[in-house]
Amino acid sequence: NRSSDLNRLRSHHLFALLLLVTFALLGSCKKSNVKPLSQLKKEQRRAIDRLIAKEKFQVISRNDELLPTPIDQNVFYKLSNGLYMRVLDKGSDEKAVAEKTRVLVRMKGRMFNDSRDTVYTFNSIANPSFDELKFLYVSYYNVGTEHYRAIGSNSFSNSLDQLLCEGVAFPASLLGNGARVQLIIPFELGPTATYTQGNSIYVEEAQYTYR
Repeated sequence: NRSSDLNRLRSHHLFALLLLVTFALLGSCKKSNVKPLSQLKKEQRRAIDRLIAKEKFQVISRNDELLPTPIDQNVFYKLSNGLYMRVLDKGSDEKAVAEKTRVLVRMKGRMFNDSRDTVYTFNSIANPSFDELKFLYVSYYNVGTEHYRAIGSNSFSNSLDQLLCEGVAFPASLLGNGARVQLIIPFELGPTATYTQGNSIYVEEAQYTYR
């Protein structure tokens, strides 16, 4: 009858209106949570500059991905790939060999961004219950040069495998067994999660062992 038809029409209109409101809310949430890459890079620049100023780090920019001779252990070298690296100990003359050398890394530091100085802290140097981060050293070009292939630990809950990235692996391409470094890793060289969230990583110390 006419009354039931009107009720069905009102119900359809109400349902359509609810769908429009839901999509509008989802769209606004998505827009608020996802920042364009240009904005993430501006925020990262501020965050890294603030860290450098706070810690009174001296930075020397390089036009390549190599270290000078001799190496000044008191400065961070900003390499052309964007990585900041301070060499605390260059290690032995034993170099990593692509597709052969397994690299074990213990490290401590934190993630940070423009709004938070500390997002997440980690320390496998002081906490022996954490497995060493492990990767096979490689050297090949895939969009950018990559120097690691994940091996993985025996226990994900007690590992820092989620932090494995080009920024952590790259020092193995330049330094010897037993090297120790400090790193500032921009999100472009970090794990996928740090890229999407705009988090950079400050590694206070990383220790490299070759097997």
